[in-house]
Amino acid sequence: MNQPEISIVVPVYNGEATIAQCIESLLALDYPKDKYEIVVVDNASTDGTAKILDNYPVRVLPENRRGACCARNTGWRAAAYDLIAFTDSDCRVEKNWLSSIAPHFQDPMVGACGGPLDSAKPQTVIEEYVIRKDILSQERAMRNEPISPPFLITANAVYRREALEKVDGFDDAFTLAGEDADLCWRIVWLGYSIEYEPAATVIHQHRSTLRGMLKQVRNYGAGSARLFKKHRKKFGYNSFFISQPYKELFFSFFKMPFSLVFKKNRLERVMPILDFLGAFCFLWGKITTSIRLGVRFF
Repeated sequence: MNQPEISIVVPVYNGEATIAQCIESLLALDYPKDKYEIVVVDNASTDGTAKILDNYPVRVLPENRRGACCARNTGWRAAAYDLIAFTDSDCRVEKNWLSSIAPHFQDPMVGACGGPLDSAKPQTVIEEYVIRKDILSQERAMRNEPISPPFLITANAVYRREALEKVDGFDDAFTLAGEDADLCWRIVWLGYSIEYEPAATVIHQHRSTLRGMLKQVRNYGAGSARLFKKHRKKFGYNSFFISQPYKELFFSFFKMPFSLVFKKNRLERVMPILDFLGAFCFLWGKITTSIRLGVRFF
């Protein structure tokens, strides 16, 4: 089979700690070297990211507007090829990443395809918690639910340029989270399919601190509010009141004393506490963003 040409777009902001291993994994792909390019979009980094990138055969584009959406849009619009792969600067791809996904695009109605997001070896209890809770799960994102159709997490996703052009790419109003779901839904509603390739693995480095994890979860809540505002007529007003965060907030509160007294495992002792804090931050982000956006429920 003749392998299609693919542009890989990597947005980066202050990624000096991880960008080198990301680029090295991309350069080690088993895909033909003349069939892909690496486009790194520097989102106004203030650390040593630019100096590190000088050491690699990649195309670097500046983007001074903050936000991954702006960086990704700059990247795919400047890319040379008709398939656009996205990953993040804190990720490492497996060698067969592109070679596993590329065959899916023989069907012209496949708009996007992605694979699993595996976790790097955890170093802290927070990373263990994120892995246990499956917070960043491509499999979960691809489930077809009434108020959340399948979508691809952009850290492991390849899109057809034609589909991106028809929907005008990422909506840069999504400055914190939710942009990947919004993009996939708009592509699917045009008649394209979104596919999953289990062999195309990307390894993701999770947040290692409590503050970083809670900020990320709060951002997910804010993204959820923006998705509701944009698509509430499609999914109905009840979609705002998804029960899981409310249930988790309630039940974890009563589990905390029991787990602290009776659980011996470090992670199991603190899980209800982290569940409570996570649910609170998600709902805080969702409710405060809804108020700021002037969301109307009726």
